[in-house]
Amino acid sequence: MRHPADRLAALPDGKFAAFAERLGGIWPEFEAAASPATPDGTVEVSLTRDRPEGPPERAVVSLRREPVTAADVDEFAAFADERDLTFAVLATVDEVDPDATRRARAGPVDVYDGVGLVSLARDADVTLPAADGDDREHE
Repeated sequence: MRHPADRLAALPDGKFAAFAERLGGIWPEFEAAASPATPDGTVEVSLTRDRPEGPPERAVVSLRREPVTAADVDEFAAFADERDLTFAVLATVDEVDPDATRRARAGPVDVYDGVGLVSLARDADVTLPAADGDDREHE
């Protein structure tokens, strides 16, 4: 039996983007909008929350199909800092390099590998898409 993260990695771009947008529902106080998948299969979910005073809060969840390296975390942390994001999440259906995990602990990026991503989704009751060719969705 394949791990659910492997099923996520094999999804067509449209289904992968739809899953990413549902994942944005983990933060219900934010409005979520997913971008189309890039050529490398990355989908970014922009999260926005209006505040009574001041500019809206913004956050980004980047969902990737490739492993995450320390350089990826550095780049994403710089992106989060430049845009003054409330938080930033870098998740992959693959592996996260141990150096990337150490770098993320320094902030302001949370990282999730494939197993962590599936756990995050399940803990938040986000339905995981079925394997390619199977139109049912799995819990």
